[in-house]
Amino acid sequence: MKKNMLDNLDYRRELILEHYENPNNKIEVKKIEGYKKANISSNSCIDNITAFVKTKSNKIIDIKFNGLGCAIATSSTDIMANQLKGMDVKKAKNYINSYLDMIDGKSIKKDKFNELIIFENVNRQMNRIKCAKIGIEAIKKAIE
Repeated sequence: MKKNMLDNLDYRRELILEHYENPNNKIEVKKIEGYKKANISSNSCIDNITAFVKTKSNKIIDIKFNGLGCAIATSSTDIMANQLKGMDVKKAKNYINSYLDMIDGKSIKKDKFNELIIFENVNRQMNRIKCAKIGIEAIKKAIE
């Protein structure tokens, strides 16, 4: 995907809606054999996401999730799951931490985020920060 596409605000909105309405990694089951799972929920909204992570030889093989989430929570979780598949666990943890830093408004190298860069300005809306983190924190917890 070309960087200039990700700079387009309309395209960013479309991408969020696409991953919200048709997430690649969302499932309906509550348990998957061979996967570690972790749940994070919000005490201030409906966001409640359980992440399922399968690793082998210190590599992330697959990530799935279920639960309820707003457009930001669902799409960020789905996009992150796509990004992390095939990644070494240590690299994945660093990648997640960099993403969380970006959401918190810290200065980081943004060119490595691909589609996740669409969430770089979430911190301008304080009530959306948790949305952009909740599924990612569940994935991180499942990895650990």
